[in-house]
Amino acid sequence: MKRISNLFDQVVDVRTIVAAAVRAARGKRDRAPVRSFLARLDSESATLVQQIGDGSFQFGAYCDFSIRDPKTRVIHAPSFRDRVVHHALIAVAGPVFERGAIPHSYACRKGRGQHAALTVARRWTATSDWFLKIDVRKYYDSINLDLLRKLLARRFRETRLLILWDRLLASYSHSPSHGLPIGALTSQYLGNFFLDPVDHCVLESLRLPRYLRYMDDLLFFGSRSELEAARLRIIDVLGERGLAAKNGGILNRCDIGVPYLGFVIYPNRVRLNRLGRRRLRRRVSELERGWLSGRYTERELQSRGEALYAHAQFGDDVAWRRIVGRFSKIWEGQDHEPCAAGRLLEQHGQELSVRVSQQEEAG
Repeated sequence: MKRISNLFDQVVDVRTIVAAAVRAARGKRDRAPVRSFLARLDSESATLVQQIGDGSFQFGAYCDFSIRDPKTRVIHAPSFRDRVVHHALIAVAGPVFERGAIPHSYACRKGRGQHAALTVARRWTATSDWFLKIDVRKYYDSINLDLLRKLLARRFRETRLLILWDRLLASYSHSPSHGLPIGALTSQYLGNFFLDPVDHCVLESLRLPRYLRYMDDLLFFGSRSELEAARLRIIDVLGERGLAAKNGGILNRCDIGVPYLGFVIYPNRVRLNRLGRRRLRRRVSELERGWLSGRYTERELQSRGEALYAHAQFGDDVAWRRIVGRFSKIWEGQDHEPCAAGRLLEQHGQELSVRVSQQEEAG
């Protein structure tokens, strides 16, 4: 692919910075750093434009915290000021990443999210005999930053833009010259971009048409012999990039169910997996306690409830979701009818609108 130039001036355009600040503030306007930045939006944007343009801008430290969902993950959140620059970079560079991606890649692309990948996997599961699933072990922590810099240099021509990318990569490392921070918008796009060569290897060398990838989750369908050969080749290709497959991948018949993106896909149905069910029950209980303690209003209860069920709705286990969504304690001991949000969650079973994105959007 031809290297792209004339992008740095778009990054340092004040309109790009202002739009990036608005996107970065979505859902976070109640936080003090966000309110402070937006209150001085013109001056802050002008300062960022000047610092990025003259090369004096430096990415700051990340705020680290842990979440358990269900395994413990350490999240590295950039400051809001840095997050604005992340959004500006992706707004300009995102279309370049999109141009080099193949149709079989489904992460960080408009209209090609988890449910789009699951829809294709469901169709191929119903018409295939065998599947091969390969996950990369500790993917974000294992990304080779030197190799990533070389891939960026093959895609972008301008020295000033490459220097900005280099400063971003230098702002964090899990180990020497390895690792991207989980929690940054740029990490999602760079992580997806890092495996582009693997996609092209699958289509051009292995010639497997039934292949899809969501970030570091690779899924193949075909005959057993084809997939056994593909497994050896993919493990070698990942090893060349310093990556390793978990347990050598999973090769099995589609009849027993294909585990993918939190679901188990069978030829005739799709079910939320065990960890996904446990996670949904726990979050429903947390939402119920928040409602009972007065932390959430009725409108917040409905909005958060819809968000909880948004991903689970892809599965066919409607009866189970109805049981989980009853929220009996919300109106327990009350003399009046359940609130509108409570009725909606109690009677859940129809499709609900998705109001909360599962990942931070670039634009």
